[in-house]
Amino acid sequence: MKSVTSVNPNFKTQRAFTLIEMLITVAIVTILAAIALPSYNSFIVKSEIRTAQSDLLALGLNFENRYQRTLAYPVVPGDKNNTNGLKGIFKGWSPSGSNFKYEVTVTTASAYTIKAIGLNRQNGCSLTVSHENTRSSEGCKYIEAGKWL
Repeated sequence: MKSVTSVNPNFKTQRAFTLIEMLITVAIVTILAAIALPSYNSFIVKSEIRTAQSDLLALGLNFENRYQRTLAYPVVPGDKNNTNGLKGIFKGWSPSGSNFKYEVTVTTASAYTIKAIGLNRQNGCSLTVSHENTRSSEGCKYIEAGKWL
């Protein structure tokens, strides 16, 4: 005969989170995300700018290479003065990113200026480098005007 006070062996206690515990967890995750997202965005923007700077310098090296061989910088026709046209002229150059378009101004046989113009998230940002390795920037987030990263 079973006693009335005995514990039912088939009965299992269930454990769960309370609503307060769940709300506190959601609040902590939200605060961490609010802190992390601006830092992540800054990292992405700076990374895109560094990529464009690297692409500018690589294109400049292609110009210098051509100058070493012919003693004149190549003339870039107006219809080739864009990213795709420049990739056609300089087979060894291909930009790593797609957030900038590239344009070249060859003023004389011994002078040029290459400009990277921001697209999408980088809209308004422009980076330039010249034959004298003069580097400048305008309108770029996280960069002081006239400086490079």
